[in-house]
Amino acid sequence: MQAMVLSVIGKDKPGLVDELAKAVKQVNGNWLRSSFCHLSGHFAGFVEIMLPKEMHNKLVEQCHTISSLQITLLPAHVESPESSVEINIKVTGNDRQGIVSDVTGALKTFDLNITELQTSCDSAPNWGSLLFTANIKIHAPENFDAAKIIEAIESIADDLIVDLRLD
Repeated sequence: MQAMVLSVIGKDKPGLVDELAKAVKQVNGNWLRSSFCHLSGHFAGFVEIMLPKEMHNKLVEQCHTISSLQITLLPAHVESPESSVEINIKVTGNDRQGIVSDVTGALKTFDLNITELQTSCDSAPNWGSLLFTANIKIHAPENFDAAKIIEAIESIADDLIVDLRLD
């Protein structure tokens, strides 16, 4: 058995996750965890599975028959356990072009790995513009001063609010 990551993208339709689950089951794979979303009529996601090596090609073949999905199957990278803390960051402010680049650039200066990023823009009727929200998970060394993150992101623009939680 080998840990693998299956990435999928294609036109969304009801039952896609079930078809993927059946394909994994048919090749004796074990579905470990997944993340899916619907964006602009498309279905996109990732599935981490344990799969017998001799069944890799069979899984790829089966997935290609599912509603013309584009798929990729890659070996999982096993991370060595390091002493780290998970930091959850929520950034809120007026939307503008380049805001994601500015926020991720601020995090890059600390050489921190973004493990999850979810962004959205929603109507803010009282403000007259779109409200940008980013939920970010990063891993940092245990002794990292998380206050530096707040300072760096809030310095991008006056209207950015940063909430931070350590786990």
